[in-house]
Amino acid sequence: MKEEFEDFDNHSISKFESMLKTNSFLFFDSNEYEEIIVYYIETGNIFLAKKAISLALKQYQDSTILSLLHIEVLLLNNEIKKAEKIAFKIYEIDPLNPDVLIQKAKICSKQKDHVKAIKLLKEIKKSSEIYYDALSLIGKEYLFIDDFQNAKKVFVECLNNDFDYSILNNILYCFDSIGDSESTIKYLNDFLEANPYCEIAWHQLGKQYFKDKMYEEALSAFDFAIISDDSFVGAYIEMAKILEKLNRTNEAIEKYKISIGLNQPTAFALFRIGRCHFKLGNYDLAHSYFIKTIEEDPIHDKAWMSIAVYQFNRKEFEKSKINLLKALEINSDKIKYWELYIKINIKLKLYEDVELAIKEILSLGKLDLNTLTFLTQTLIQIPYNENLFKGLLKSINFFPKSAKNEINYLLYVIYFKLFDKKKAISHLKKAYFYNPGKYDYFKELFPLIPKLHVFKNMHTL
Repeated sequence: MKEEFEDFDNHSISKFESMLKTNSFLFFDSNEYEEIIVYYIETGNIFLAKKAISLALKQYQDSTILSLLHIEVLLLNNEIKKAEKIAFKIYEIDPLNPDVLIQKAKICSKQKDHVKAIKLLKEIKKSSEIYYDALSLIGKEYLFIDDFQNAKKVFVECLNNDFDYSILNNILYCFDSIGDSESTIKYLNDFLEANPYCEIAWHQLGKQYFKDKMYEEALSAFDFAIISDDSFVGAYIEMAKILEKLNRTNEAIEKYKISIGLNQPTAFALFRIGRCHFKLGNYDLAHSYFIKTIEEDPIHDKAWMSIAVYQFNRKEFEKSKINLLKALEINSDKIKYWELYIKINIKLKLYEDVELAIKEILSLGKLDLNTLTFLTQTLIQIPYNENLFKGLLKSINFFPKSAKNEINYLLYVIYFKLFDKKKAISHLKKAYFYNPGKYDYFKELFPLIPKLHVFKNMHTL
């Protein structure tokens, strides 16, 4: 069965489509029909592929190739039972046909019988023209059953026969799934010895080094990727990310700018340049890049948030709130966004909005100590709301037990505000006993709460 149509004469396509439009009859030989059907399969036009199959089989009903293509189309349309019936008939006539075995394997795969699919594909002889196509399918079937070791072996054999980027990515996926970083790096280095100008392999090696926090090695790998292909945008981006992490911020900016120059500006690169300038204290310049980011991607929530932070720092609280709300419309699960929303509304003395934000944060769950501390501080700053204190108390009770010792300082404050003096004092004792070093820190956080000095000189209870 033909798999390529690079040299296909588009005249036949035009002729076929003209026939359909005029409802006339034109003659096509079986090879022409085969190529027409393959073309439509490859371009994803299943409707016209089915139409071509129907017409072709009326003329060439005994054609094995056309029947196999019929199976292919049926499988793409998830008509598995029909495909199975046709495959069974062909298999009875020609059980050793490798194309038949492939289609039967595809049917098994659709039926989630991946072991049987592998068994069928393994029957295809190495001498067959489509052996390596079958081998690649075997690898994919192994992936379906999470057998990454065997999948890797199969894909390596495929790649040794003929280089293909998708096969290389499959190999690396197997290594990653196995979790063997050292073997991944060794494999890529061995591969690059034989293929020193494979920019994709250098890029993947750099990403693996980055994952393992081997930053200098990663930079070197990405540099080789760029030497192999100086228009490789992804390599510049990855280098910039590492340079950011190494606090080589100006160098990072330059790499991001190169990536923009090579391709149309991306929201990611524009935003990262903005973050870099913010880090350097170039706030106005950072702001201009955040604006460019949302021009490129209007639903970039981090850019809207960054604009809101910029305006908050300039005491432009109304503007800050407007832009922060745009970030929250896009992503309302970010606690940091709600924390800024609280700070803005405290400045604007809009306490109902503050209370709304506190409820939203509490509803998100998975709160850390810093967030719980922030919320406790907030509740003390706004008009008293007993229900919110109780809601905060409930959230603290779900906090990991390993951190409860420090939490006792917060529990003291909350119970004090809930007028439960007995529990307040009890938690203060526990807090000071287990974490006396945190006493001054929490006293500074809650200067208006009395009696934190009571146990200042206590070392035992």
